[in-house]
Amino acid sequence: MTLNTDPAVLVLEDGTRHRGRAYGARGTTLGEVVFSTGMTGYQETLTDPSYAGQIVLQTAPHIGNTGMNDEDPESRRIWVAGYIVRDPSRVVSNWRATTSLDAALEQDAVVGISGVDTRAVTRHIRSAGSMRGGIFSGMLRSWTRRSSCASSARPPRWPARTCPPRSRSPPAR
Repeated sequence: MTLNTDPAVLVLEDGTRHRGRAYGARGTTLGEVVFSTGMTGYQETLTDPSYAGQIVLQTAPHIGNTGMNDEDPESRRIWVAGYIVRDPSRVVSNWRATTSLDAALEQDAVVGISGVDTRAVTRHIRSAGSMRGGIFSGMLRSWTRRSSCASSARPPRWPARTCPPRSRSPPAR
């Protein structure tokens, strides 16, 4: 895996922004931002239907070193709406892995962001309370170039979508 340098941004409901790099699919995703403190088991978290429609933030700093395999998923697909990690692994180092985490996110069209101080975001959410957010990547590269050349540049208009309800029953397994 080569380290991605495409820009991405995480925007929280209160206007807080965290810049990073695109991870997984490129695009836009919206949902309630929740965090997982597990140091292992990211594959189980991603494929757990109870996280449907949510953007999951991993507090462990290094994610993806064991890749993804066919034995450990909780269901047949990734359910999260988005994924936030601090430092994605550049190398998959598990004999059971069939693909990398980044490739699995791309395959299931899950928009993610890396290079974010995930512990700072977690502390913010704990202090401010539950909030929705969005991850934006892909279109940012052209906007970043324009904004550095023209002082009156405006960010692109993002497609109008409503966020999922705050409390959501998990889909039936």
